[in-house]
Amino acid sequence: MSSGSGSSGRPPGPAQGERRSRFGTILGIPVPLIIVALLASGLLGVQLAGALSQSTDNGAGSTATSVDAANGSGKNSGGAPVVTETTLGTEVQRLIDTGTIQPMTSFDAAQCLRALGIQESILIMEEVAWGGEETSGWLLVHGPLDRETLRANGGVVSATVVLPTCGTSEDDLTPAQNRIWSGDVMIGPL
Repeated sequence: MSSGSGSSGRPPGPAQGERRSRFGTILGIPVPLIIVALLASGLLGVQLAGALSQSTDNGAGSTATSVDAANGSGKNSGGAPVVTETTLGTEVQRLIDTGTIQPMTSFDAAQCLRALGIQESILIMEEVAWGGEETSGWLLVHGPLDRETLRANGGVVSATVVLPTCGTSEDDLTPAQNRIWSGDVMIGPL
């Protein structure tokens, strides 16, 4: 047994300004800080999920009442697509991509284009309901390119929406009155 300042085998205690934390650290970050950050991110996630749910619920209730859900989105009760200036480009792209041609029935599209003074050939056409009033009309897609070239390379086509009386013998309207909308549409390749 030795006298003096003996050592009992314990490491020396913390120095004067040093304290031991009751909680450990992960990668040098205190565990309480990690827990607080996880709780905050969880609460933020719940708030964002609620906001997203509320915004999509409100958007679903604002659809037009004239669109019949049984006939598909964007179609009226008669089955004709409801087209506006904002959806016209998408509808023309769809027509070019699918390549479906509707029978003309009592509508002579070539005669209508001649009456409007348009010399281009018709690429594709579709009976549509125009705008919020759902005015009955025909969407005529015309231009110098053929559908196969447009589908392969894309390009610009002309689109004209006209009344069904355009070019018929019952037509007592001027060409300007028969034309509902006219303009160019950029088509992307398929």
